[in-house]
Amino acid sequence: MPVAIQGAVIVKKDGLKISYKQKCEKCGNVGNSITSTSVSSSSNSKLTTAFRCSKCGNTQKIEIQGGL
Repeated sequence: MPVAIQGAVIVKKDGLKISYKQKCEKCGNVGNSITSTSVSSSSNSKLTTAFRCSKCGNTQKIEIQGGL
């Protein structure tokens, strides 16, 4: 089961397809837009990306751990 480690809130899981919202760990702001992606079935794989928080300007890393 995919798990958000940091910078994201998973809003929907459907097998290896997930939808998430960006979350700033510094100020707690959760974005309005939803991003959909696929993750690997391997439990040691990670989806890694980053975004800039629209509220505080923090550059936040997103990490989502793959796996079933």
